Amino acid sequence: MSKRTRRQFLEVAGTTVAAVAVAPAALASGRQIPPIDTVVPGLPDLPLPELPVGPTAPYSGYQSEIYIAGMSAGVKPPFTTNLAGLEAAADEVLPGAARRQLLESAGGAAAVRANDAALQAWRVVPRMFLDRAERVHETTVLGATMPAPVILGPVGRQASAHPAAEVASARAAAGLGLTYVHAPDASLPLEAPALAAVPGPRWLALDWPAAPDRALLARARVAGCTHLVLTPPPRGTGWGALAEIRKAWNGPVVLSGVQRVADARAAVRRGFDGIVVSNERGRRGPAAAGTIDDLPAIADAVGGKAAVLFGSGVRTGTDVYRALALGAEAVVLGRPYVHGLALGGEAGVRHVLRTLLAELDITLAVAGVADHRKLGPDALVRA
Repeated sequence: MSKRTRRQFLEVAGTTVAAVAVAPAALASGRQIPPIDTVVPGLPDLPLPELPVGPTAPYSGYQSEIYIAGMSAGVKPPFTTNLAGLEAAADEVLPGAARRQLLESAGGAAAVRANDAALQAWRVVPRMFLDRAERVHETTVLGATMPAPVILGPVGRQASAHPAAEVASARAAAGLGLTYVHAPDASLPLEAPALAAVPGPRWLALDWPAAPDRALLARARVAGCTHLVLTPPPRGTGWGALAEIRKAWNGPVVLSGVQRVADARAAVRRGFDGIVVSNERGRRGPAAAGTIDDLPAIADAVGGKAAVLFGSGVRTGTDVYRALALGAEAVVLGRPYVHGLALGGEAGVRHVLRTLLAELDITLAVAGVADHRKLGPDALVRA
């Protein structure tokens, strides 16, 4: 065991033991322990992260926290750690309208099934006799430094999943240093998560506008948004608004919903700084196919001229690994964190994110990969 591994284990054990010793009653009841009193006028009264927390601990240490807390205090996770089965658990508490909305945003049932099947067809290649005790998760996307290559994508109307809505999701993301993208049809105005999660990195997503809303973009800047994510223009609508958006927004602009090499090249020609490879909102069409299969060719075609993100069907840390190996610089997570929101509010979102990051860390270890930025297609085999 390396010195860093021993230190990481002691950190995990130490924070867990401290939590059990300091607040056994709170742990047993599942309540969160706010270190400071933070109240945001007009917003739900949200608790701050519970102990033990692990933004600075090794991601894979979350499993040790769960085991130790369960053995020492009988504390169980708020819900399943099987992210592949998360949707089924969330369906038991989500209203029907919310389930339909999430499914529509994911491209419809056919697209969801196709994405899942395509991801599962790529298998991780395990490696033996490689010392990968120290693994790198940090990355930089369009000038934004991230502790891990995971972004919380724009999901609208989150109040249908939980009253705390986007505030809870933004706070959970900020607690882990992850970027949160505010949706154009959010339940709360963009200032709400900005006030509730002041230090958290934020981007703003917008449906393609007929003309840029300069007032909204100015509000986004004040709210701390640094990047803009646009959906493609509707059929019959030109790209004319892009030049005006560029005049009103001096930060990076990302185009989502890219599914073809030709579209990726066109996005680069038009000056987009990045693209999201996804079948967002059913743009795949009637003959759904797994979007992950399009990723390698698109990543090769862009050739470093724009950032390539992936945002279709990612459910687990292993899915994140697959997307990184096939050319993505980071993944945009959607439905899973909202399922966590429905099951447990802010704590539920945090549980999903920490579980996913732990899975990614463990997958890197199993595959003998020290730095995810050096992953390539040879890290996978096609079933």
